[in-house]
Amino acid sequence: MSAAPRQARGLARLEVILDAGDAVIQRRASTELSLQEVAAEAGLPVASVYHYFQGSQALLLALAQRYMQGFEALAESRVDPGKIDSWADLSQLHAERSLAFYRAHPVAMRLLLGPESGWQIRAADLAANRRIGAIQYRRLLSFFQVAGSETLERAFTTSVTIGDAVWALGFAEDGDVSPARAEESLRARLAYLRLHLGEIIEKRETPGAEA
Repeated sequence: MSAAPRQARGLARLEVILDAGDAVIQRRASTELSLQEVAAEAGLPVASVYHYFQGSQALLLALAQRYMQGFEALAESRVDPGKIDSWADLSQLHAERSLAFYRAHPVAMRLLLGPESGWQIRAADLAANRRIGAIQYRRLLSFFQVAGSETLERAFTTSVTIGDAVWALGFAEDGDVSPARAEESLRARLAYLRLHLGEIIEKRETPGAEA
């Protein structure tokens, strides 16, 4: 078998293992699992799972990173310029999409907002926030007439992290993000960004191609 088919087969098996880990977590009250449980769920030999992961924490990190990639793809997804009137609309749309993604993927909420994740997942999540913040920053420049700067780009990363912190507080309290916490999270993000953007920015007549 050539390298390309082997690689494709390996990636497909990896997805099966991650799906199995997700399924195991969904059935319990914590993110704790064993590779033996995941192997049984996936219908694979335990040795096959160990080929990809040395331990359960490595599997959880990979599962969390898969969800982070989903959030990044969501941030990159198209925005209808006709539905955007102010810069705040961009942040609101992103928050709504992200919360809908969390609710459609409860394991993602537990891994990224819950207290059990561990420092590796937290560090990876913060790195993902930097990438997502950069995406939001570029979209702002595309939609609105505003001068770009490194400070403003960092502000978007910080705003994403602020929003996540309020969501995590809601998850800690209720095991979910209530509508009230979602609204509070958005207000916190927008209040912080207003320190850098003000209230009103003129919209471009034709948003950039990346919008």
